[in-house]
Amino acid sequence: MVQPLERIQRMKHYYISSYRQIEEVDEPIPTPGAGEVLVKVAYSALSPGSNVSGYLNQNRQQRGELLYMASGIVQAIGAGVQRVAPGDAVAVLNCGHQAYACVAEDAVHRLPSALTLREASLSYLCSWSVSALHLGQYAAAETVVVVGQGLVGTSAALVADLMGARVLALDSAAERVAFAQTLGLGAVVQVGTTNTAEQMAAFLGETGPDLILETSGSWHGFRQAVELARDYTRLAIMGIYRQPPPSELGLDLHQLLYRTPSKFHYQRLQIIGCGSDPDEVAYPNPHLATRRRNYAYVLEQAARGRLPLDKLITHTLPPQEIGQALAALADGNKQMVGVVFDWSNA
Repeated sequence: MVQPLERIQRMKHYYISSYRQIEEVDEPIPTPGAGEVLVKVAYSALSPGSNVSGYLNQNRQQRGELLYMASGIVQAIGAGVQRVAPGDAVAVLNCGHQAYACVAEDAVHRLPSALTLREASLSYLCSWSVSALHLGQYAAAETVVVVGQGLVGTSAALVADLMGARVLALDSAAERVAFAQTLGLGAVVQVGTTNTAEQMAAFLGETGPDLILETSGSWHGFRQAVELARDYTRLAIMGIYRQPPPSELGLDLHQLLYRTPSKFHYQRLQIIGCGSDPDEVAYPNPHLATRRRNYAYVLEQAARGRLPLDKLITHTLPPQEIGQALAALADGNKQMVGVVFDWSNA
């Protein structure tokens, strides 16, 4: 629903002001310029990676955005905008935690009518997972291991399952294992228990993993992935390693990867970095996938009931609890996976 903006001139916007501090700012609603879209935010999603990393930045010198993904209704468009019109329900990329967002036209994706705004608020990670599977050269019916069952990992596991993979999901936290077990995956195993190896072997069989998606951003997760690899396994890295590995673990990884008989050379392990597919199709890109096409695919599958985005949401909170949610995640809360903020009363 389009709001009468002449009556609503200001909005709430939450920023990181300093280390572990969130600031609520009352500011004017922006006006879209050429090529821009103004969206009334319905739900904004919290990033357990980039938002928490920014929250814990002790070197911050100025107020910073908490950019991630959101959903909402288009209120106004600038000159030249053609993909959306006022009243359209959209998913939004690079959106802060704010009541209204003014973004580039390329950052919005119109929703199918059967998809709710709440579900759509977490749709971006699934579209990135499509890119990761492309880059990892996934082929139908392969066995895919997903290391880490945070929001990135569970999104990737659901997309791999959608695409027909045999999916084994791994995590060391009992809370995240319990959550992943609700997603209907092939198998979910808690790493570090007495029967971890037996459970993994029972699912992987003699062939082992074809593709491993490492999503944890933990060096221990990376080591687990390397250890599981067999001949010609592809290891696609979605996690971001923000700190160097501890010295003992670094030596262990060096042994596994590079010293004879190394996984990297003797078992032909492929390690693949996973950003998104390109914005435009251009030579020598070997396929026609683009970010927008991947996003459209995810939204379509979710609207058809084949990709249960709603299952990724563990917490729906009011915007004024952004600070508490960030603090909980920063302090190691493993029960919070998909956290979205409901702006309907803001």
